[in-house]
Amino acid sequence: MNPEIIVALDITDSIRIFELIDRLGDAISYYKIGYIAFYKFGWELVDRLYSMGKKVMLDLKLDDISNTVSNAVTLVTEHNPSFLTIHSSIGRDALTKAQEAARGKTNLLGITLLTSLDKEDLKDLSIYGEVEDIVLKRAKLCKEAGLSGVVASAREAALIKEELGKEFIVVTPGIRLSSGGDDQKRTASYREARERGVDFVVIGRPIYNASDPLKVLEMMEEI
Repeated sequence: MNPEIIVALDITDSIRIFELIDRLGDAISYYKIGYIAFYKFGWELVDRLYSMGKKVMLDLKLDDISNTVSNAVTLVTEHNPSFLTIHSSIGRDALTKAQEAARGKTNLLGITLLTSLDKEDLKDLSIYGEVEDIVLKRAKLCKEAGLSGVVASAREAALIKEELGKEFIVVTPGIRLSSGGDDQKRTASYREARERGVDFVVIGRPIYNASDPLKVLEMMEEI
């Protein structure tokens, strides 16, 4: 099954955002709102997308003590995002309380390791071991806490599916038409994501910077 595409709206021009959504039409149901767009437009953008029948991945990467995170999750669920991201590194207790606060209204996704990090970067953070092992351990923690899934690179997706089951959602950012050229390190093509069992892929720059975003969607399945 082809992974569903989530288009990242990491831009601050509202006219450009809605022109893009209009051009993509029914081809795209999911949009990611991260720090950039959320800091610029706040809940207005989230609510407007929801009113248009679109589904939102709210990529806020919550990262704090359990009380603060659970209170934030409670507030977020009032705006009906389909997904909300939370750092797995906050620990079991905070993850569990966040899941309880979601009350089944929003799917929580644990951030395992940012796709901009590789093994050498982790050493700088005093995190040692193979990337795949670290990602899997964090994914297991998220599942045990009751989260719906995780954000991980395509490189780890097959292992996560094998160990934690096909129903545990894997969302993969860093999908590219070609390798290199930006700040992402653990990237993959759409085909690689599909072959490794990814459920959703997040694609930003290759689509919103394209002169023909619909053409990019077609190309994704061919490479």
